[in-house]
Amino acid sequence: MADPPRIPSPISPIQPSKRPHPSPTLESPHPGDSLHDAFLKSVFADRRIAEILIRHHAPEWATEIDFSTLREESTALVSKKTHQRRHPDMIWSADTVRGERVLFLLEFQRTVERLMALRTTTYTALTLEGIAAGSDFRPGDPLPEFVYLVLYHGDGPWTAPARMADLFRRSDPGRYRLVPWGEGVGDDRSRDDLTALVLGLARNLSPEEMAVQLSALWRTIERRGDPGVAGVMARTVDTMLELRDYPARLMKGGAKTMAEVVDRFQQGMDELVQRGVRQGIEQGILQGARQGQALVLRRQIARKFGEETAGQLSELLTEVSDPEHIDRLTDALLECATGDEFIERVRMT
Repeated sequence: MADPPRIPSPISPIQPSKRPHPSPTLESPHPGDSLHDAFLKSVFADRRIAEILIRHHAPEWATEIDFSTLREESTALVSKKTHQRRHPDMIWSADTVRGERVLFLLEFQRTVERLMALRTTTYTALTLEGIAAGSDFRPGDPLPEFVYLVLYHGDGPWTAPARMADLFRRSDPGRYRLVPWGEGVGDDRSRDDLTALVLGLARNLSPEEMAVQLSALWRTIERRGDPGVAGVMARTVDTMLELRDYPARLMKGGAKTMAEVVDRFQQGMDELVQRGVRQGIEQGILQGARQGQALVLRRQIARKFGEETAGQLSELLTEVSDPEHIDRLTDALLECATGDEFIERVRMT
């Protein structure tokens, strides 16, 4: 009696490898990929097929690209918080004949997704951020150009907007508005711009520059006539001044109004000029006899008139030696209102 026909055993499922996955194929799809995506990825992983795609669907680049440089790139950008895919399905890159780099980001889509433009924008931004964070990317390097291609293989027509701007009525995605700081004097643009003046306070200002900025801010607040804004600014600015690396005389604290903040700061400035500067200069010069008189005196001049004035007098300051000369420079530093006036006085002594 003949043996019964053998029934083939079921095909064992493919066990996922513990090694990194190679480019997807029909035999080894990425976990979670559909059969359709695996098929498409296996096709478009071929450089010749990718070239055909680019030539036909990105013709504006076809004549500029050196297709011998076409290569598939890694898509290893994954959100660590959600473990969700945060990258295109595939990325190809190529160099142009002028040496530019172009990315072609591919997305395989079987259903119409209304927010596809948002997804492609997000994936593009993450891809470019990854490139900018790489060791080969240097400050000043241009970002690569890019084309995002959504390869649709679903039923029915594609109806989702292709641009981010089409998802909004009044917003302008991809554009930001710069809000620059403004100076407290000589800057008509910021005269009534409270935000610009506040940003100016956050810079590294000398006490003299801070006094000017505070006065401009106070005038702007007064013009607004809003007690709530005035109260917030008085509290926050008073705290900010206490944390600054200024002489203790300038950081009295406890001010209740913006006017009081400005008055206290200006009073402290006046006291420093009238009572402390001469003593500080003289003590500094005495110490400079051991450490270098010119360096100490130069520092005092730079604090009042700025680094440019001190730099112009560097050679003259090296000649400072006798007490009478020091006294004349000290008097000039206290009495002169501008750097130009001080330079003229010094050159006359």
